[in-house]
Amino acid sequence: MEEKKARRVFTLEQKFEILKDIETFATVKEGLARYQLEYSVYRKWKRQLQVGVRASLRNSRPIKPADVKRLEAENRKLKEVVLNQSLIINELKKEMNLD
Repeated sequence: MEEKKARRVFTLEQKFEILKDIETFATVKEGLARYQLEYSVYRKWKRQLQVGVRASLRNSRPIKPADVKRLEAENRKLKEVVLNQSLIINELKKEMNLD
């Protein structure tokens, strides 16, 4: 039976330093072996760094702009209004025997 490796958690700074150090090796494979990392993890960190998603490198959600949060809250409220109106309409139909 194969033993599972313990999941390691790296800080933003550690990930950045590891990426920089891996680039100094003759091959990426050698650098990955030094840090015992999979190539998929290396590519993920590189892609995140290139896109500049600092929040992703910190293992957290990207911060949403205030407008998006406001619109999401408004959307939730409107869905509640529509649901309430739908329930009222259904109750009125039952009372009027339109169902």
